[in-house]
Amino acid sequence: MIRDSEKSKGRNDLILLISVLAVCALFWAFQREMGRNSDPRDVVISVDGDVVLKCSLDVFGNSDTEEELRSGADIYDDSVLSFSKEGVEVKTAMGYNIIRYKAGGGIRCTEADCPDKVCIETGEIKDATAVIVCLPHSLTARIE
Repeated sequence: MIRDSEKSKGRNDLILLISVLAVCALFWAFQREMGRNSDPRDVVISVDGDVVLKCSLDVFGNSDTEEELRSGADIYDDSVLSFSKEGVEVKTAMGYNIIRYKAGGGIRCTEADCPDKVCIETGEIKDATAVIVCLPHSLTARIE
């Protein structure tokens, strides 16, 4: 026969377990909500795994001139970059891609001379959950 103290101990263990799981669930929900509300702000373009351009999404999208974009961006390899109204062109020996700001706060590869055009078909990305990748050109563009 089970004693009352053993029943009480089992009940207390169950209450403790449920309390710990509830706290973990609340912490997970809070972290998830914070991640959803934090607005990713930096555009990062890399070639061969090396960052060539990093700037805020606001600067990337709201610069009317090349000088404005250059003054607000961290440029790590100027030799592969050119700027125009169409966007930022990344040109290497492997080919070129044009990355453009899209109204609404995203970026998109609008032109490329790669054979498969997967980078263009990726479409617009607006947050850190997606990446534009051009394997033939070893290019990635992301928002972080």
